[in-house]
Amino acid sequence: MVSNSIKRTKSIKVYLFEQEKTTIEEKAIATGVTASEYLRSCGLRRVLTAKPSADLITIRATAGNLKSELMMLSHLAKETNNQQILDTVNNAIALVDQTIAAAFNLDVPEKSPSSQDK
Repeated sequence: MVSNSIKRTKSIKVYLFEQEKTTIEEKAIATGVTASEYLRSCGLRRVLTAKPSADLITIRATAGNLKSELMMLSHLAKETNNQQILDTVNNAIALVDQTIAAAFNLDVPEKSPSSQDK
């Protein structure tokens, strides 16, 4: 990568339709860079990924904390041999797993591994 003290002086003019320009600018904003940096990265085959929103980060963290609490409750239900609570907690864990997977854009099987610990 080029040092920050050296300024870029060369440019390339690109003709676009309005919708193409809008799409490029939106993608650049989604990845947290300028349109110039976005096009430069695409042209140089660098990988850019969209930054997750603050809300999505909060959802991921909250779901992770919730799953941790549910796992502790699951262990307690196992110790007390309360199958009804254990089944309810395992279903809740499966739902949290689906929420986490959705937040990370992952595919999750219908039955998550943590819900099969009966």
